[in-house]
Amino acid sequence: MKRIYLAILILTTSLYSCQKYLDIRPKGKFIPKTIQDFEELSSNPSFANNGNAYLERLSDAVFMSQSVVNSGMNGVGSKTYIWGPEYYLVTESDRSWDDNYNNIFNANIILQEVDGIEDGNEERKNIVKGTALCNRAQAYIHLILFYAPVYNESTAGSDLGVPLVIVPDLEAKSPRATVKKVYEQIVDDLTTALPLLPDEPKNVYRQSKGVANGLLARLYLNMGQYEKAMSFANEALKSNNTIFDFNEYRFINPDRPALGIANRPLVTEHPEMIGYMKTSFNTILNNTYIDPDLLKQFDSKDLRLKFGWTATDRNGVAVKEPYPQHISAEVNYNIAVPEMMLIVAECHARLNQKDQAVKLLNTLRKKRFAPEDFKELEAATAEDALKLVIKERRMELFGKGLRWFDMKRLDKDPRFAKTYKRANTEQSYTLAPGSSHFVAQIPGLVMKLNPNIVPNPR
Repeated sequence: MKRIYLAILILTTSLYSCQKYLDIRPKGKFIPKTIQDFEELSSNPSFANNGNAYLERLSDAVFMSQSVVNSGMNGVGSKTYIWGPEYYLVTESDRSWDDNYNNIFNANIILQEVDGIEDGNEERKNIVKGTALCNRAQAYIHLILFYAPVYNESTAGSDLGVPLVIVPDLEAKSPRATVKKVYEQIVDDLTTALPLLPDEPKNVYRQSKGVANGLLARLYLNMGQYEKAMSFANEALKSNNTIFDFNEYRFINPDRPALGIANRPLVTEHPEMIGYMKTSFNTILNNTYIDPDLLKQFDSKDLRLKFGWTATDRNGVAVKEPYPQHISAEVNYNIAVPEMMLIVAECHARLNQKDQAVKLLNTLRKKRFAPEDFKELEAATAEDALKLVIKERRMELFGKGLRWFDMKRLDKDPRFAKTYKRANTEQSYTLAPGSSHFVAQIPGLVMKLNPNIVPNPR
């Protein structure tokens, strides 16, 4: 197997599917030949399992004890928590980069080959193509939001993004495309995919119109194009508008909340899900605590606080740290109803439509409080409504892989830019407004293997 010098050493490995293994070797032993082969490859779990878990360590939502930070100071877990200049040594692989480019490579194989197969009708081929386009776009969204500056219309044509590879070239040493080019490719992939995708997927590993609409809503929000973001979020909500009622939750043992929730829905079956996504590092939030500033945002009666964190450990003993500990659960990175509602609400507020924004917030929050504790929010101005939406995003979207991207885009808004500071008292860890550390460094191994890639400023 040859090295893939897109930007790193990517190995096209055997990929698991629900029915069988498909060993994809475009210049070697096997290329999928039947429509079923392509359906299985396009719905491989690796496409859904590429969320970057370290987004949770970068966010301002968590507190980690100093002993844990110190013990991992040479690893990515602590380097992200302290907002370090780089996360990986030149000898280390970056799974966020590797996995996403591996998914892009396999999506490119599908798009290049699927029309040439002899079996399968046009509808099945179209669904495969739509799914591959959606998967490629999803991977590029992860990459561009993490490794490139926030989209700025006036500078996007010159700001450096990530290598843009839309054909399966094993020998390419692609330079970084501009932010504008990458965003244009993502929009093109998703808008092309939309008419090809079904309204309802056959299983959680296959894509649908709801997923493509949700990704476009997320993308346009980060681009600051609020009318488009609201339109696509509303389209996504036509696929599902269910809000889970936190009043249904029950602890396994009410006296020991850390043992978990007895009836928490599986991530793959969550009633709020529009599209399934996850991270392979499901324990990323274990042994973390709520950041004290986030804790202050919650009403004491908020059920998200009650079922999210606890002041006692699994044995019922008070935790040693000064803040409640996260109740461990599988990390849920789904495209989901609350996120889409909050995108619509934020867009309403930014477009000077405060009443519509607040109405959506209250619709969501009503399911996060016991009936006797719920109080409707009010806003005197659109700016007040916007502040309420941003606060609600911070609480509602905890652990969803989104807060770091919010911190990054809000840093460009004078109303929300601020110095972030960890609550650790033994050492001081801060992230100043405008810091270059809001943009992740391209992994050193990537730049070593591909000298055409320019590093991010430090």
